[in-house]
Amino acid sequence: MKKVLLIGDSIRIGYQPEVQRQLAGIWEVAGPKENCMFSGYTLKMIRRWLEEFGPVDVVHWNNGIWDVGRHTDGEVFTPLPYYLDNLTRTLRVLKSVGIRVVWASTTPVNDAHPNIRNADILRYNCASGQLMADNGIPVNDLHAVVSRNIDMYISGTDFVHLSPEGVAVCAEAVGKALCREGIG
Repeated sequence: MKKVLLIGDSIRIGYQPEVQRQLAGIWEVAGPKENCMFSGYTLKMIRRWLEEFGPVDVVHWNNGIWDVGRHTDGEVFTPLPYYLDNLTRTLRVLKSVGIRVVWASTTPVNDAHPNIRNADILRYNCASGQLMADNGIPVNDLHAVVSRNIDMYISGTDFVHLSPEGVAVCAEAVGKALCREGIG
């Protein structure tokens, strides 16, 4: 059975159990118990996670929500050049050990979110999507999936996490992305 490692923040933590359920018997689906948070943290931890989970066939990966979150001074947590550098360096690690990668775009938030702006998410998604294209990495466009109905797919409580319906559509999109890329 092939093994996929899901890397990402709490959005990934939300849909991972449903991906595991949907792909049972087809894929072994694993992921860190911890929140992978922002791109710099993922860069720091990627080798440890690869050791922890042993050989994997593919990594389905995203960082973004934490990176575009704004500090009290109004600035984003990870400026775009640093974000792209962190992604490039993490990608280099993954490629160095021969793992296939699927990049997932960052999901939108409800416009009522006080510290995250959809314009920033789009800007970072565009830049990360170009980086992945330049490196031959397929993109699973979870942003487009959730954008179809933000009110239904994003929690009305915190304006960032997936609702049960959002979990279902994202998990389905992850499974389809793995199959579409000829991985599954």
